[in-house]
This record gives sequence, C-alpha cells and structure tokens, in this order.
Amino acid sequence: MAYVASYLYIAVVWLNHKAAFQRIKAMTRGLHWANLGVLFSTALLPWPTALVSEAITEGNPPDDRVAVGLYALIGAMLWVSWMIFFHVLFRHPEPLEDSVEETFFHGERLRAFAMALLYAAAGLIDVLTIPALALAIFVLLPLFYGITSHG
Repeated sequence: MAYVASYLYIAVVWLNHKAAFQRIKAMTRGLHWANLGVLFSTALLPWPTALVSEAITEGNPPDDRVAVGLYALIGAMLWVSWMIFFHVLFRHPEPLEDSVEETFFHGERLRAFAMALLYAAAGLIDVLTIPALALAIFVLLPLFYGITSHG
C-alpha cells in the first residue's frame, strides 16, 4: 500500500511537471537548477512513505509521530521546490511559449505556496493531535494537485 501511495504521488508530480513543460520552449541554467530541486525532492518521497508504513504497522505512537512529521517535512520541501521553479519562470518568462499568460506562473507559485503551508499545517496537526488526521490530509493534497495539474 505504501508503494502504491508513493507511486501515485510521484505520478501527480509528473502530471504537474509535464503541464509546466508544455509551456516552456527553452531551458535556462536557473530553470535547470530549479527543475533539479523538484526532481530531488520528488525522489525523496518513497523514503518517508516507507517510514510511515513501517511505523503504523509496528503500532508505536512515538514512531508514528516522527514518521508522519518527516513526511510533512518532505512534502513541504517538495512544494517549496515547486514554488522556486515557478518563481524562476515568473521572474524570467523568456523561455516560455508566447501563448502563456503572464500571470500563469504567478498563480502556480501561489498554489505551490499553499501546498507547502498545508503540509506544514499537517505536520503541526501530527505533533499536536492525531497522526491519522495528518495522514488524511496527506491523501487529500496530492488528489487536489492532481486534479488541478493543468493550472
């Protein structure tokens, strides 16, 4: 189940990545580095997913909190990397296709910022209340980002 959850989340990242690159006609050095940040943080997702799965299977509440907190941290880091990626495109629109609206990547940057905040909030919910509630939020966030993958 953890593998499926991790795969589906990476699939959502791929959908968003593909949607972004459909609007880009050329690459710049800054955009390459921002893209590597997105790919790096995406590659981390299976690790906290496996830790959460293991902690829940073992039934150790302190381990649950740590694993869910780490998942929240990696999730927030992923969306901060998207925010940087979109910020590069917002501030330097030269590599964009001519048909892309000027405000598109500003909106995407705000959407990524909201996701980072929601992951941080889920991490606080984990620490302050019940890890299962944070896990429910973790399921809903990629669903939202998958549904809205085209902006």
